[in-house]
Amino acid sequence: MSVTLKPISEIKARLGIEPNGRVQKLFTATCAKHMDQYVPFDKGYLAGTVINGGVPTVNVTENKIIYSQKYAKYVYYGVRNGKLLNYHTDMHEKAGPYWDRQMVSAEIDDVVKEVQKYVGGK
Repeated sequence: MSVTLKPISEIKARLGIEPNGRVQKLFTATCAKHMDQYVPFDKGYLAGTVINGGVPTVNVTENKIIYSQKYAKYVYYGVRNGKLLNYHTDMHEKAGPYWDRQMVSAEIDDVVKEVQKYVGGK
């Protein structure tokens, strides 16, 4: 008896697990959603929940989350002109620098569970 298998690339594409496939897109979007509460929120131009003039301030691609505001870099690192930033936490109480790392340390298990549920895992 012989067994013929489809090429691995075809199987991955059918399951959506190829690089930049639908599961990767979902993972990235889920990370962005969970990360939002860690992003500093003053007037709402940086956090992903806000759309500024009809244009999203956060661009989520297959494998990147891009904060498009010019000041995003120094807010992310928490330092501007050599001085530490003081984050307001009245809108996002978990806000602070390195918001991706904060989210991963606190919520990556929830992100993984959401993605597993999507692909049919338990």
